[in-house]
Amino acid sequence: MTKYVETFPCPACGLTASGRGHLCHPKEDVPPSACEFCNKTTSDARHVCPMMTGRLEYICKKCGRLAVYDTMLCEPAPIDED
Repeated sequence: MTKYVETFPCPACGLTASGRGHLCHPKEDVPPSACEFCNKTTSDARHVCPMMTGRLEYICKKCGRLAVYDTMLCEPAPIDED
């Protein structure tokens, strides 16, 4: 059985975001879910725990937020990019 993830357009860039969406403009009224790194249940799309900080690899060129995955940002760039 195939499980489909709800998608929606990001209000900042128009790209299709899935699940909880981009960190730049997180979807409001999201039901709580467990963080894949610390298992804390939270509805905050911008949740960052100590286990994530060592894995942050991307920065958004639009708002400066940091993320583990490029799909969580509207305009991702590697942190070490000049």
